Amino acid sequence: MKRWIWAAAAAVPVVAGAIWWTLPDTTDVAVITAISPEGTVTWVDGEIRPAEENNSAVHELPGEKHISRLADDVVIRTPFGCGQAEGLTLTWLGMGDAPCARADFLAKREPVYAPRLTFNGDGEITEIQGRYHP
Repeated sequence: MKRWIWAAAAAVPVVAGAIWWTLPDTTDVAVITAISPEGTVTWVDGEIRPAEENNSAVHELPGEKHISRLADDVVIRTPFGCGQAEGLTLTWLGMGDAPCARADFLAKREPVYAPRLTFNGDGEITEIQGRYHP
């Protein structure tokens, strides 16, 4: 019986590590600098800082630019959609929740304010979720 308990206790960190390894990679705050019609997004890491006007502003952090492709099944959510949503749609965390089709996002080619980006194992963007900013 004791060996079984020790084996179970030893398995917990292994299982926790496996779960952590399979979680998608994310960038919490990005500053999108370019969007190509082919579906390539250029971005840098960013940070949200307090500001006198509109309470906050996003600032680019020093470092390299990143280039990622949009996955074929990318999910894009913004506070107002891509122009077709009526009104503001947010999650309880203040992130945009109005869907935006990939084609509409690429046609509009306007950067989303301080989005959280989620990536798959190939480094493609699987989710873009923009923040509301007045």
